[in-house]
Amino acid sequence: MTLFRPANTAKLAALCLALTFALTSRAQTAPEIPYGGHHEFGGLVGYSPAGGPVWGYTRNVRYSPTVFRYSYQFKAWKSWTLRYAPELTALSIMRELGPPTDVNPAAPITHYGAGFSPEGFQIVFRPRRKVQPFFSHAGGIIYYADRVLSPQGSQFMFTIDFGAGVNLFTSPRNAVQLGYRYQHLSNANISIHNPGTDADTFYIGFSHFHTKGVR
Repeated sequence: MTLFRPANTAKLAALCLALTFALTSRAQTAPEIPYGGHHEFGGLVGYSPAGGPVWGYTRNVRYSPTVFRYSYQFKAWKSWTLRYAPELTALSIMRELGPPTDVNPAAPITHYGAGFSPEGFQIVFRPRRKVQPFFSHAGGIIYYADRVLSPQGSQFMFTIDFGAGVNLFTSPRNAVQLGYRYQHLSNANISIHNPGTDADTFYIGFSHFHTKGVR
């Protein structure tokens, strides 16, 4: 019986007004997204023909990831947007080239793994245009079927990458993605030996965007 007291009625009215405003705002802003959308679902395939020299010192490595992506646009300005962008590495192929070395006498050898990057962000520029450049960052872990880079290494490899690319929209909700990432992989000293490696990865991908109420 206390639900309809004046104070409670005022709170209920304020809540209804806030919900109405939120729904109205979404309805008004959603059609203003000519290319892209709040939700992105996609995938990419990459290849690194050489290892970089910044963090890791094992360079005679070829690296190829297959990644499934999701991103959510949680902040938008006129000229750029910010997206949360976690990734699932469905397949990671790391090939250590020969000849055998003191670090890894088993080379040449190929390793297969999979992993997840819960930390990921993307800054997208020119969000209303068909061509949208972006900067990206992701961090996570990959688990391999055997020890990588050294017999005293680990099956777990922590990853961090920084990159840039461009979304080329073929339609308002679909885009081809071209990009580059500098990715570091190491076991963070959780095993006896932590050689680590870097990957200069070039990739191509495809993304489908979706916003509720917009086709």
